[in-house]
Amino acid sequence: MANDAFIQFRVSPEVKTILRALAEREQITESALVRQLVEVMLRTQIKAGGPKLEELEKVSRDARLYVRLEPEDRMLLTTRATTQGMRSA
Repeated sequence: MANDAFIQFRVSPEVKTILRALAEREQITESALVRQLVEVMLRTQIKAGGPKLEELEKVSRDARLYVRLEPEDRMLLTTRATTQGMRSA
């Protein structure tokens, strides 16, 4: 089965260092370690009565939201997005 879903997130340099060390100790990649951690957490939550996959509603990413911004707010948004290396959309 092909894995085609991605999860991306940022961590502090300290967390990255700890993950790298743990992954090296287990002789696996950092991605494999994070995948294992997520899977363990999900299994634990499901056993504790958390939502099951079939109960979760699929969220449509096709929905659009339009917001009108004042020129000053748009400039602030663009500046912050550029600083973060992101698109302002």
